[in-house]
Amino acid sequence: MTEKIKERDYLFDNIKAILIFSVVIAHYFRMSDSFALATFGGTIYVISFSYIMQGFLFVSGYFSKNLDKCRTTAFQTFLFPYLIFMPIMFGIRYFIFGNARLDFTLPTMALWYLLTLFYYRFLLKDLVRIKKILPISIIISLMAGFVPFLDSTLSLGRTFSFLPFFLLGYYFKGEWIDKLRAIPKGIGVLVLAALICISVSIAFLHLFPLSSLYMKASYGDTGLTWYQGIVVRAAILLISAAWIFVFLNLVPRKRTFLVSIGQNTMTIYVFHIIIRYIIKYYGFLFGTDIWSYLLLTAAAILSIWVFSRPVSEKLYRVFTDALYRWIILHPIALIRRIL
Repeated sequence: MTEKIKERDYLFDNIKAILIFSVVIAHYFRMSDSFALATFGGTIYVISFSYIMQGFLFVSGYFSKNLDKCRTTAFQTFLFPYLIFMPIMFGIRYFIFGNARLDFTLPTMALWYLLTLFYYRFLLKDLVRIKKILPISIIISLMAGFVPFLDSTLSLGRTFSFLPFFLLGYYFKGEWIDKLRAIPKGIGVLVLAALICISVSIAFLHLFPLSSLYMKASYGDTGLTWYQGIVVRAAILLISAAWIFVFLNLVPRKRTFLVSIGQNTMTIYVFHIIIRYIIKYYGFLFGTDIWSYLLLTAAAILSIWVFSRPVSEKLYRVFTDALYRWIILHPIALIRRIL
């Protein structure tokens, strides 16, 4: 009797596709010169930044069960691309805007994620040896807002602040997902509606500074007192956790048109930055009218489609792998032969 091959679970592919679309559309909307929170675009931005990076880190943590593999591949998969694309994006910014700054300690737009994932993947083997590290990470996230130097430098602010979501993903079990999906979908829809209402309130009532959503700076730098900062960050953590519940409960588990997109999110994430720079340069063309939103949405959909194609993923992989061989592996092999 032949063994039945287990069918792939497409849940996380579908979730990642939704997350990457949210990243791209939020980034493109933000580049309009007329961007403001109390608009449709501002609301979409607040909604997206309530879950996008938290969701990606949760998924990444979930697929980081192999601790040895995480450590051995962390440099090549995340830190090396960061070191390569920082000067590339510098050159693109200089070409488009006529001026730019290259500082490897200050990650440019979106590339901070590569640096943070390098930290997480490389250190995970040691982190999980700490008893009760998940609740400890929540305390660390809240306390990070008190430390002024935990900011954009080397992505330290976000690294400490987002840690609970990566660890939550690591500790999450498949059977827990089954239990969450068994909860009536009506409850998931109600939670979704409540989260959207909260985002609308944040956007139009300015309940707290937009910069608080990024969790990359201290409470003082975002204009909050220490107790306001604690309350706001705790609220953001809870809101983000609720979004993760919504995704696990409502997103389909079967193969959909989103799967091919969800399987190639890294190329979309890296390459869409270039289109974002172009939109920023022409930001004066976009307002808060429906045609501007439609045009930016079309640009997001086109970017996602192009950069999710197998040829884009292959180009990214071939390019980074070739540079890794020539810059890292070949010199190491040469030194070993000499020694």
